[in-house]
Amino acid sequence: MHPRGGRTHPGLSMKTARILDEEDDSYGLEYDNNLGQKNTMRLDAATYERAVREARSFLGINLENLDGDGTVWEIE
Repeated sequence: MHPRGGRTHPGLSMKTARILDEEDDSYGLEYDNNLGQKNTMRLDAATYERAVREARSFLGINLENLDGDGTVWEIE
């Protein structure tokens, strides 16, 4: 089990995406691309919950926290 109560996926790579709380009551997303570089983008969301949903959709993360390549994602 993952320390936060989720499931771990042995042998799979893991990436982290961060929801950024911007100054102007908006949200951004910071995530690693496939080259290990950090990318940022603005999310069109008025609440944290909508920001998480938009981030998951943009990154192609399913309910098992996996993307289409089988990478495990953690959203902070």
